[in-house]
Amino acid sequence: MPESRAVMEGRHIMTWKEVKGFTLVEVIIAILVFSIGIIGVAKMLGEAVKGGSFGMQYTDAVNIAQDRIEYLSGLSYTQTSLTAGTHTATGIVSKTGTSYTATWVVQDNIPGTNMKQIAMTVSWAEKGISHDASISFIKVRS
Repeated sequence: MPESRAVMEGRHIMTWKEVKGFTLVEVIIAILVFSIGIIGVAKMLGEAVKGGSFGMQYTDAVNIAQDRIEYLSGLSYTQTSLTAGTHTATGIVSKTGTSYTATWVVQDNIPGTNMKQIAMTVSWAEKGISHDASISFIKVRS
């Protein structure tokens, strides 16, 4: 066997087939496969963080809508915030720094006499994309 195709180990000459280890090609392929896997995991992690962020913002929006509904339901039936039409409250900022806008539409005598249907929508923008959460309720003249 030529010397370039064999490795000396003590007095025994081993052929390349007997040598244990990985070839350079095998190592490169293993690194490539590992890298593709890591890139996939990193992308999934990024999407999970985005999803968590959106979920937190949506929860904040629903909480703001519920707070506004509780405030409006405690007002007198003839209060200006409960007159028919569209009303807006701006400048609502959450603890995380997200800015929200609450808009509510009041309709008189719906679904019946001496009732007002109020549709509350809280909107916000995240990375240039608008989102909103809506809740409706009925206020009855007491």
